[in-house]
Amino acid sequence: MSINTKPWGRTPYREDVLLFTMENSSGCKVRISTYGAALIGLEIPAADRLVDVVLGYDSLEEYMADGNYMGATVGRVAGRISNAAFELDGRKYQLDRNEGNNHLHGGKYGFNRRNWEVLALNDESNSPSLTFELHCKDGMGGYPGNVRIETTFTLSGTTLSIIHSAECDSPTPLNLTSHPYFNLNGDGQQIDGHELKILSAKSPQLNDSLIPDGQIIDLCGSEADFTAFTPLGKTPQDRYFILDNEESPLVPAAVARCNESGLEMELHTNQPGLQLYTADGVAKGTRGKKGCKYGPRCGLCIEPMGYPDAVNRKEFPSVILNPGERYHHSTEYRFRNYKAAPENN
Repeated sequence: MSINTKPWGRTPYREDVLLFTMENSSGCKVRISTYGAALIGLEIPAADRLVDVVLGYDSLEEYMADGNYMGATVGRVAGRISNAAFELDGRKYQLDRNEGNNHLHGGKYGFNRRNWEVLALNDESNSPSLTFELHCKDGMGGYPGNVRIETTFTLSGTTLSIIHSAECDSPTPLNLTSHPYFNLNGDGQQIDGHELKILSAKSPQLNDSLIPDGQIIDLCGSEADFTAFTPLGKTPQDRYFILDNEESPLVPAAVARCNESGLEMELHTNQPGLQLYTADGVAKGTRGKKGCKYGPRCGLCIEPMGYPDAVNRKEFPSVILNPGERYHHSTEYRFRNYKAAPENN
C-alpha cells in the first residue's frame, strides 16, 4: 500500500481526525491531516539523507492550538482584508477581525480550523493522491454563499501537487492557498542561508498594516529583490509578488535552495502572484516536530494566491466566484538535488 491511514484524535466537536501517509516509488513520503487539510510532513531524498522539508508538530492538539497556520489549507480568503469588511452587489459584509482591525486568512474559524472529509484515494505506486472535501455554509465567518471545496494532494516522483477547486451557489470571495513552512535542511533552524529566486520584482505598495494602497512598485535594488538567487539574510519578508500569469497554465514562479542539504525546490503555479513570508512571527521556543525548537525565521512560506485585499481594490484582479463558475488553483512543488551536499568532517 502506498497510502496508510490512522486515527489521529478528535476535535472538541467530537469529529474523528485522520492522518494519511502517502509514499511513492521515488522514495518520497507525505503526511496530511484531515484537520485543516494540513501538510504535516514531506520527506524528500537528499544527497546524503532523507529530509523532512516541511515544519510542523507531533500532535493534533498542537495543530488545534496553533496560530501560525502551520501547513494548513487557508480560506475562504487568504491574506489580509482591510477593516475586515467588503461590499458585494451593494451589500456590506463584516468579517472577523483577527489581526488588529483587519481580517487574515479566513478569520478565527477559517478552513485551517475545519476537519475536512475524505472524498477519494488513488493508490498508484508512483503517483498516489488524496482528495479532501469541505462544505462551507452561507454566513460562516461573515462570508456570503454556500461553497463546496475540493483539495487534492498528489505525490508524483519528487513533485508534490496541490489542486484546490470550488463551486458556489451565490457570489462570494474565494482566494485559497496552502501554508506550509519549508526548511530545506529539515531542522527548523534559521533559514538565513537559504537562497531564493522569485520570477518577479513587482509588488503592491503596502501601508504599515501590510495592506495594499493600490499602487504597484518595482522592487529591483531593494531588500525584497529576489530576481536573482539571493540569501534570505535577516530582513523580515511578508510581501506579495505579482507574477506574469494571466489565466495561464502552470508557470515557474520561485526557486528556493539550501547549500547544506543540496536540495532545491521549484514552485510552479497558475495563480497571479505569491506571498513570501519568512516566519518572523513564530514565537521563539515554539516546540516543533521531533524535539525541534522553532522561532523567527525557522521556515519559508511561499503562498500562491490572488491579490491581497482584492475585494476592496477594483484595480486588482477579482477574487469573486460566481454560480456556474469553477474555481481552480494549481500549484506544484518540484524538488531536486542541485549539487552534492558537503561531506561531514
